[in-house]
Amino acid sequence: MSTTDNVVDILVREGGYRILPKPLKVGSIPFDFTYALVAGNRANDLVIIIELKGDTTDDGVTRKVMALTRALDVMQSKRPVTAVLTSGQPLAETVRSIGKVCRVLPVGAPTGADAMSAVRDWLSVLLPLAQPPAVETLLDWQADLGTAIAAYNKNEFVDTVIKASQRGKDSVEKVLADAITLSIDAALNDEGERK
Repeated sequence: MSTTDNVVDILVREGGYRILPKPLKVGSIPFDFTYALVAGNRANDLVIIIELKGDTTDDGVTRKVMALTRALDVMQSKRPVTAVLTSGQPLAETVRSIGKVCRVLPVGAPTGADAMSAVRDWLSVLLPLAQPPAVETLLDWQADLGTAIAAYNKNEFVDTVIKASQRGKDSVEKVLADAITLSIDAALNDEGERK
């Protein structure tokens, strides 16, 4: 798969973008880009993908992007535009020029084992944020505590405190106060018998 295909795949699969028909038309003016995609429900981004090949001139790319953004302005479009440049490396001046009218992501053509990850990193600004799992699914304090205490012998007092903790702070405090009272009473009774 080419870098361009990977970009399209990630945007469609992970971002919910849909591919627009070629050529992209704004009003009655056609624009020929490698791909044009539009965001789904939560965003209204327009993403144009430009595959830079050996015969692609930087001036031509700049003119096409400028013309597109101007046409969108004339149509009073509120869509933010992102230009994803793949396969080749544009000149710094090209990126600066295009960057004046839209967001520019010069992805290039990453290779190697981490190529897909590199492309995804570049596109992360266009993708929805991944929700971390809920804290409840990460924390099973009873199981963690049980594992930590497993090294010790089974203790009835510890089991009582853990069960009380499910009913709240007041229940734990009562169990602890009762245990302290029992311990002190036993110590006092023991000392009284020795006298």
